[in-house]
Amino acid sequence: MSKRFTQLARALAVPLLALSISPAWAQSSATFTVTATVLPACTVIGGGALAFGIVTPGNQSDGSVSVTAICTVGTPYTLSLNAGTGTGATMTQRRMTSGTDTLVYGLYRDAGRSQPWGDGTAGSSTVASTGTGLAQPFTVYGRVPSSATAHVGVYLDTITVTATY
Repeated sequence: MSKRFTQLARALAVPLLALSISPAWAQSSATFTVTATVLPACTVIGGGALAFGIVTPGNQSDGSVSVTAICTVGTPYTLSLNAGTGTGATMTQRRMTSGTDTLVYGLYRDAGRSQPWGDGTAGSSTVASTGTGLAQPFTVYGRVPSSATAHVGVYLDTITVTATY
């Protein structure tokens, strides 16, 4: 071997030796579990007032109001309406009051006002849906029938909307 080859081999051996003894990067791994629980839930938001305006004897008065349900995705639910606070009110004949006087009216699921909306009893029905996670609006249709009679006054009632899920 030539002197030059020996010098070249020594010159290359030092860096190669350094590479072979340099520390390798070490790793260690672990895992962990991520969990969450989504429970069925609903929130009901009432609309504004269902205002019939001025009721004229012999003429029916119609009105409507929107209620909104926000339920978790996939949650089946039903919306029911109570009979209200008027004395003698039923699911199919609710009563607004003014002092001791009452004015009969009805609440319905449909624009034709043929399906009384209540709690599922006494000829009424509820509205069923499934939650989407977004606000779902529902229209409550109201009617004071043309046969309704009442004394002069300002009449009111309070209806509670309930989501059962």
